[in-house]
Amino acid sequence: MTWNVCGEAGGAGPWATGYCPERNTRLPDGTNTLKKAAQISEVVTGENLDAVLLQEVCAGTRNSDGARGPSQLDQILGMLNRTGTSWSAVSAITPRPNGDSDCRGSLSGDVSVAILAKGGIDWKRETQLPAPAGVQQRGKVLCAGVAGWETHLCTTHLTNYDTSLPSGEAAAAYQAQIGAVSDQVDDFRQVVLGGDFNTRVRDSLQPLYRTLAECDQQGYYVGDTPNEITKVTNEWLPTADGTLTQGTVQTSKIDYLFATAGFGSCDSLPELADSADYSAQPDCTTSNGAACVPNAPSDHAPLLGTVKGGPRLNWSLRNEQGHSGSVQGGVGWSTEHGGAAVLDGMTGEIDADGPVVDTTRSFTVSAWAKLDPDAGTSVVMAQDGSRISGMMLWFNQTDRTWRFGMPKADSNTWDMDQAISRTPAVPGRWTRLTGTFDALSGALTLYVDGVPVGSADHPVTWRATGDFTVGRDKVSGRANAFWKGSLQSVTTFDYAMTAAQVASAAGALTAPTRTGTAPGTETNGPGCHNGSYTAGDFGTVPTTTPELTAYVAHPDPSRDVWAEFSVWDNTDPQQPQPIYLGGPGSASGKVLGEGTVSVRPTLLAGHKYGWYVRTVDGTSAPSPTAAVCHFTVASS
Repeated sequence: MTWNVCGEAGGAGPWATGYCPERNTRLPDGTNTLKKAAQISEVVTGENLDAVLLQEVCAGTRNSDGARGPSQLDQILGMLNRTGTSWSAVSAITPRPNGDSDCRGSLSGDVSVAILAKGGIDWKRETQLPAPAGVQQRGKVLCAGVAGWETHLCTTHLTNYDTSLPSGEAAAAYQAQIGAVSDQVDDFRQVVLGGDFNTRVRDSLQPLYRTLAECDQQGYYVGDTPNEITKVTNEWLPTADGTLTQGTVQTSKIDYLFATAGFGSCDSLPELADSADYSAQPDCTTSNGAACVPNAPSDHAPLLGTVKGGPRLNWSLRNEQGHSGSVQGGVGWSTEHGGAAVLDGMTGEIDADGPVVDTTRSFTVSAWAKLDPDAGTSVVMAQDGSRISGMMLWFNQTDRTWRFGMPKADSNTWDMDQAISRTPAVPGRWTRLTGTFDALSGALTLYVDGVPVGSADHPVTWRATGDFTVGRDKVSGRANAFWKGSLQSVTTFDYAMTAAQVASAAGALTAPTRTGTAPGTETNGPGCHNGSYTAGDFGTVPTTTPELTAYVAHPDPSRDVWAEFSVWDNTDPQQPQPIYLGGPGSASGKVLGEGTVSVRPTLLAGHKYGWYVRTVDGTSAPSPTAAVCHFTVASS
């Protein structure tokens, strides 16, 4: 999510320059209310977000009037961490036009852009944006890396100079900012960029559109409106008696989300942009700003996108620790096929606490399954509704076919759109099952071992809001068709994979993730963030034999998989390459199915090194290489 939260406190009421809603109310002790932070936290937890990009948020401890207490960013982070997940945050100060940055009124902190991530941020870079001579307002690009993520995060808040400079100079100054933003994000193989770009004109955002996908250029399901507004601008004019009358009202889209991987969904939430009618509030006057009651926490709306790539849910089910759900009834565990859950066909199920698949939007579900020879109709996974599951993937005992279906309504009636395999299921054999739903076209597609085997149309959708379950579905309000056999590698994605993506996921090796250098400094992190060497921004290791690590995975959990590393000397390219792909010492140890692997090259003290890694299994084509990493070996 990207959101200009309008958090910098200023302006006594909606008639005043710099006013933001939900920020001037004081608690009895004089500190600012937590209402804005609570609203942000509510969106994050309600939408199950992994990354948040904020602009105009108060961060840090500085203040102008002696206020005490945590900043808005501290409040937001505290609320998110109380949900039981581990969040981290970084920020960068973005001064106002007069050069000041302290948050006014009772708020602690400086006006900032910030990045929050569900995980540990281990690297950040803030870069000043160019500005015309004599202009004090300077925006920044803030980028961050998260431990274990291949995707980097960047946010920015651009200045539009069209009212303060001649048109030609204003356009050139804006393009200089866009060029600087583009230069920063081009460093990353995978990146999500979001922020307040302060322009309605898309052409002004080149060259970003040449290298990145923008999330709200299209609809993602029937009825989804592209290019939704993200900003409400109301002009409120005081009358002679101090009451307010409404002037110009403008709505616009000036906030954007971009990503290298493309998007599976995108939505603005305009209801969270203040559109209150202050003229209808008789106590809301120029002398009584505290009586003005907004209907939303910011004058901007948040923009939410789902980036194609990683799964929404990923349960390996290789052992009792291979999931985050609750186990019910007859579920055991075996080491077969790399480890699997064994369900008894009568009571066994594993449930997520709430919904995972949004049945009104595009999605993909997948699992490895082995059916017992004597199994009846058995369900691999389902997304429960109230009376019937809104999505289910199952074995149909009557004609011994695999099926993927979605009912037409949440009712006791069995009225199902379903894709059916054209060949019978084979009990006793491990099978890779995948189902996709494209909400825009209404197409349901079933794949067996990466091959499409059946399709159907599902034109009318409804949202199933019950638990996501593995091992059964729900029919007529009751648990039904318990799975009899073994299951592993249950995954869901918030977009419909293409046929090529399904085939690749079923058989092709993917680049390693979670690359790192150990031991290393906490400051600057391991430097796994760009593909070319430049000075600085890289971590330091205290030993000439550091451990280079990577996480590898095989699409077949029963197969051995390992990695091959390549390491080179950036200080003296004439030095013999310590390790090269496929050469002596480049191969790591093997792991079954997935896991962390490593090598320990012998290097030179005081030298800077680059390295990358790929996944291999000895028979398949090697994967693409992961992002290039850099580090420095400490001097003796």
